[in-house]
Amino acid sequence: MKPVEEICADLIRFDTTNPGADERDAAEYVAGLLASAGLSPLLFEAEPRRTNVVARFAGTEPGLPALLVQGHLDTVPADPAAWSVHPRAGEIRDGQVWGRGAVDMKNAVAMTLAAVGRMAAAGVRPRRDIVLAFVADEETGGRLGAGYLVNEHPELFEGCAACVGEVGGFNVATPADGPPTFAISVGDKGLRWYEINQPGIAGHGSMAALDNPIPALADAILRLARFRGPVAVPEPMRLLAAELAGREVADPDEVLRVLTEETGPFGRMLAAGMSTTVNVTRLGAGDKENVIPGEAWARIDCRYLPGQEDELDRRVHECAGPSARVRLLRRTDPVVSEHTGEWFDRLGAALRAELPGSRAAPYVFSGGTDNKWFTRLGMLTYGFTPMLLPAGYDYPAMFHGVDERVPVEALRFGVRVMERLMSL
Repeated sequence: MKPVEEICADLIRFDTTNPGADERDAAEYVAGLLASAGLSPLLFEAEPRRTNVVARFAGTEPGLPALLVQGHLDTVPADPAAWSVHPRAGEIRDGQVWGRGAVDMKNAVAMTLAAVGRMAAAGVRPRRDIVLAFVADEETGGRLGAGYLVNEHPELFEGCAACVGEVGGFNVATPADGPPTFAISVGDKGLRWYEINQPGIAGHGSMAALDNPIPALADAILRLARFRGPVAVPEPMRLLAAELAGREVADPDEVLRVLTEETGPFGRMLAAGMSTTVNVTRLGAGDKENVIPGEAWARIDCRYLPGQEDELDRRVHECAGPSARVRLLRRTDPVVSEHTGEWFDRLGAALRAELPGSRAAPYVFSGGTDNKWFTRLGMLTYGFTPMLLPAGYDYPAMFHGVDERVPVEALRFGVRVMERLMSL
C-alpha cells in the first residue's frame, strides 16, 4: 500500500467536481486498493458513473456491533486561476498535500485506506466488523451516494451500531504546558436552502425604470445579511468550553467567548455551531447591459439549531418582502448523537492510545455531512477525521477555500489513530 500522502495526492488528481461529478475513476482506484488489502469491494451506482464503493473488513469477534467508516469522493468546484497550484495537481510540497479535497474529504478517505492497508500487510484484523463506504454526491446532498445506499441497499450496513465521518477528531487547542484537546463532532446543524425571486418590469436601460427588481432584491439581501440568530448553548458546546477553560462554563456569552478566544482559527466555526446562520451564496439578474431585467434572484444557505427552524423560515420570508417569491430548495434535519457512552469513549480512547494524556470533547458542527443519512438506519454518528494539526494552521479556512492543503504529518497521525480505532 502507498503512503497516505501519496494516496491522498492520487485521489485529488481525479476530477470529482460536483455538480456534474463523475466519481467512477476515483471509486475504481479506491476499490483496487481495498482489493489489494484482501477485501472484496462492491460498486453501486444510482446513475451511470456516480459510483459508490462498499466493503466489509471482517473482525475477529463478529458478534460485536459493527462500525461504519464513511467518506465522500466528490468535491466542490475550484478555479485554477485563483490557486497557487492547480487544484487537481495533487502536489506534495512544504510538508503538505495541496489540492481540492485535501481536507474535504479525500484526506479522510486516504487515511482510512492506508490504515486498512497497513493492518492487512501486518496480518492484523479488526476486533469488530468494519464496514467501509466511499460515496458519491455528498456536496449536493448525497441523494446519489449515501442516500442511495441507505434507501436501496441497507443490508450493506447490517450490524452497524455507529458511524464515523468527516469534520471531527482534530485538535482545537494545545496548551504550552499540556496535551491537546481534540473536538469530536456529535451533531450537524439543520439545513435550509432557499431561492428568492424578486419580480420586476423589464424595460430599456436608457429610461427611468418602472420597477427594477435588482434594488428590491439588494435591500432584501442586506436585511438577510444583518440577520443574527439567538446564541444557544447545545450541551456538547458547553462541555467543549468547560474542557478548554478547565472549569464549568454555563453562561452563553462565556461559552461563546471561550470557544472563540481559546481556539484560534477554529473560533469562527465553533461560534457558528451556537446560532442559526444565513448567508447569500449566489445572485443573478439580466442578460444584457441595456435591458432592465424582469426578475432578479438570490440563493440563500441557512443552517439552524434544533428548535430554531420555524423562526428562521419566518425571518427569511420577512426579509424577502411581500412581493418576492420564496422557494425552499433543500432541507435536512439537525442530527445529534450521544456525547457520552461507549462509542464516544472509544473515539477518545483511540486518540489517547496514540497521544497519551490528550483529551476529547464533543461539539456541534456548523455544517452538514452524510452522517444524516446513516442515522436513518439507527446508527450513532460522529465526525471523526483524526488529525494532529500544527499551531496556527487554519483548518476551517481550507474547507471549500483557495489553496486547500493538509499537513503530511497530520495525515500520518490520522492513519495511526484509525488503526487503533479499528482494533478497539
